[in-house]
Amino acid sequence: MTARDLWQEFSRADLNPDALALGDLTRRTAVARVTELAERLRAQGVRPAEAVGLQGPNQPEWVLGLLALTAAGACPLLLPADSPPAESRRLLRTAGARRTLVADPDGAEWAVLSTEDHWADGGLADDGKAVGDAASEAAAHTPGTVLLASSGSTGTPKVVARSPRSVLDEGVRYHRAGLARPEDSVLLPLPLSHAYAFGWLAGALVAGAHVDPVPPRAVGAVHARLRERATVLVTVPGLARVLARRRALADDAPFPALRRVMAGAGYVEAELDALWTRTLGVGVSRNFGSSETGAVLWGEPGLPSGAVGRPMPGVRIDLLDPDGTTLPGTGAAQGELAVVLEDGSTHRLHDLADRDEHGVHRILGRARLGVVRRGARWVSTMEVESVLRAAPGVADVSVTATGPDDSDDQGLTVEYVPADAELAAPRRVQAYARAELAAYKVPDSFQPRYRLRRSAVGKAQAAPVYRLAHAAARPDAPAEQVLAAALTELGLPPLLADGGTAADLARTAGLRADVLSPVLDTACALGLLVTDAGSAGPPDPWAYPTDVVPAGRVLAARVRGDAAGEGPRLPTALAGPPPPDARLRAAVEGLLAEAAVDGALLEIGDGGAPPSADAEYAACVVLGGVHGPAAQLGALAALLRPKGLLVVVDAFVPDPLALADGTSRTTVVRWLVDGHLHWWTPQELRAGLEAVGLRVEESRGTEQAPYTILTARKPS
Repeated sequence: MTARDLWQEFSRADLNPDALALGDLTRRTAVARVTELAERLRAQGVRPAEAVGLQGPNQPEWVLGLLALTAAGACPLLLPADSPPAESRRLLRTAGARRTLVADPDGAEWAVLSTEDHWADGGLADDGKAVGDAASEAAAHTPGTVLLASSGSTGTPKVVARSPRSVLDEGVRYHRAGLARPEDSVLLPLPLSHAYAFGWLAGALVAGAHVDPVPPRAVGAVHARLRERATVLVTVPGLARVLARRRALADDAPFPALRRVMAGAGYVEAELDALWTRTLGVGVSRNFGSSETGAVLWGEPGLPSGAVGRPMPGVRIDLLDPDGTTLPGTGAAQGELAVVLEDGSTHRLHDLADRDEHGVHRILGRARLGVVRRGARWVSTMEVESVLRAAPGVADVSVTATGPDDSDDQGLTVEYVPADAELAAPRRVQAYARAELAAYKVPDSFQPRYRLRRSAVGKAQAAPVYRLAHAAARPDAPAEQVLAAALTELGLPPLLADGGTAADLARTAGLRADVLSPVLDTACALGLLVTDAGSAGPPDPWAYPTDVVPAGRVLAARVRGDAAGEGPRLPTALAGPPPPDARLRAAVEGLLAEAAVDGALLEIGDGGAPPSADAEYAACVVLGGVHGPAAQLGALAALLRPKGLLVVVDAFVPDPLALADGTSRTTVVRWLVDGHLHWWTPQELRAGLEAVGLRVEESRGTEQAPYTILTARKPS
């Protein structure tokens, strides 16, 4: 290894300049664009070892920006593309960065260096150091050091510095293990700012392979690349489950070029491996590592659930006892993972693992977080999650420990998203757990939730602390005003001035936490509340017109658990989406004709409850009936005969936690006032339909926004 950094690796003279190297760009073109951008950055005053943020969508331009910053000697700070501005500012302050390179492939000038005073609202970085100290510490990095934002799943989010040599060493591991080869086309539909995806990017660049970054969870783009050229697909367990169930992917399988599917940053079940092998002909490999060390373990398909394999080339894996002493030998043992890297440095990963007699490691979870001591037994929360994810009607699940970390008998709490309120009632999920798990692994509490917060790579995130936004955040549109009226009616502004989670606020004010959570999330999306302490403000009273008060009172009554009383009276500006017109009905009729439905057809209108399942239908069309106060997808599935078709036509928003346009804001507030809490996005509805045993075949937009059509079929 003679290269100094990733840029030198990418621009090596021995690589074919006319071969595709990055997306649809040849290496010659990519090198020219990086060289031009690096010169422009130097001309704009970017200094060696200066920390500079890098943000943008998962496209080739992001990689070009990374390489250009490296070529200029800067230290790129990899900012998640979906980070809100407050979070990005916090990370920039921590890293001592004052500028950000924004890589936007749709812009007139695809990469723009922006300067912003990230310290305008305070003189301290997140760890309490003065900003000058943080900037000086950042300046001490070696030119080309990559700064990674930790996922937050390991405690307080922080910035991890990876030296150019550390990055190259990780890339060499992938190459020496044969995971990334020169002839490969590596498909990366994951946030490149995440340590797992970034490690794979380094491996592909070191190997001289073709790198194909696409937006996270862009299922259509993944399908197209698999058909065209991809030989390696890098994914996470959640996305791997979605992809393996896609009808189009399964119908086109096997993909002749695809030789490996790698799933990391999560718990891989043997069932997921079998699903890929059965439907697409390629099993799931495993990957494990940390932000500080990069990938250190990997395994071939066919391993048991939770297993991640053996050490990658160049690293040594030790297991430590509770005192920190290395356990002798290489045979079966259990302890905390410690890694010795190529440079001789040792890193304790704070993960507990089993090692079998063949040297294969199985991750139990995070020490003090993901592994729970119950009496004389250890319980992995990831294992419990894996089992409960298969429970009937459970669309998503998270298991956490309760009680002191040093307790010998900690509790377990399950939070889960029900696809059907009856099918996945707490008593039924608990009964499933008792049937599938040893008694000491059965959780103590089962709490249904309308949504679980997850990162872009599927990691569960802690419940946010809500606070009032700065006084400048005034409710100036009907949607915001209805929310402000509801929060005022509930008496929450004084509590929100100090901050609290939805559960804390509900307990203090005597409210329903399951209804309060979506209300608070929506208030955040509308700018009335924040989850970042640095953006919080004083409890100044909100001003709003009297015509929004009735709707606010109806919503407040729902959060209290009272009868809503008279129907909500919404301001004229909050009129709902247009009713399905002839074009939309024609699209549904065409879809039914294409599916060759033969038999009885049932149509359920907006707000209509599913009838009792006393007949089996060949097809069921639901017009706007899935955003209910309680999910009833199991009742819909029960109406269908084997191979029956379910067609859902409804209005959706892309992301209820980031409502950018007025139409989405209006739609979500109307849903809340009407008591609708479930399945706000097509992706969530897809997960819910699969949880009740249906196979989603297609999701398509319509000419009549904001409607979307989803089709699912009942297996034979």
